[in-house]
Amino acid sequence: MADDEGEVFGARRGWSLGRRLRAPDSYGLLLLMILVSLIVSTLDLSSLGRLGELLRVVILGGTLAFALHTSESKPRAYVACALLVGSATVLTVSFDATSRAGRAIAAASALLLVIALLVTILRRSAEHLVVTGSSILAAICVYLLIGLAYASVYGFVAAIGTSGLFVTVGDGTSTDRIYFSYITITTVGYGDLTMAGSPGRMIAATEGLLGQIYLVTVVALLVSNIGAPRRRRPEPPAGDA
Repeated sequence: MADDEGEVFGARRGWSLGRRLRAPDSYGLLLLMILVSLIVSTLDLSSLGRLGELLRVVILGGTLAFALHTSESKPRAYVACALLVGSATVLTVSFDATSRAGRAIAAASALLLVIALLVTILRRSAEHLVVTGSSILAAICVYLLIGLAYASVYGFVAAIGTSGLFVTVGDGTSTDRIYFSYITITTVGYGDLTMAGSPGRMIAATEGLLGQIYLVTVVALLVSNIGAPRRRRPEPPAGDA
């Protein structure tokens, strides 16, 4: 466990960047890496073709590798991560990034990498004995990743669909889908982009519900109990089967 498990905030003040990188539960740095991944995902890299999609895979893969490290994952998790990133890389460079197949593979690869990130963070967060600042940062990372995961789902639906994803802009760009995802998860609802078909509408509805439920339950509980020890399952009495 982290050496600042009993601290709420400020336990790592004055630490060097190298020490922060080596320490477990460095979810502030992971949050910055997720934001970088998010920014790169919004860039129009179509002119770079396969290279642009490969760049997205590499950045997400690097973010996943750091998440595994800072979450003190087991060696088999690193092996699974390497296989996932390697497969995503091979598939990304094997298909034309502008074709439907290439777009579907790119979206599916991004979704799998984001899901692996979510599983890694949630597994580690569940092991925290005390709700700390790292626990809050981990929860924020999860929230951003949920939005990024849904954006990948929208990209996959757009790639395999026969009609446009949105009413006004067809399938839209990667930026459009990420923008729509975060507008939906925060339930802002500007209305400038709306889903054209029933599948997209139902997916968007689940995102809006999940985003609000996550904020009013998980995040609210963590913030209200910061600094408090978590309840642990009682140990079974000795001699019980």
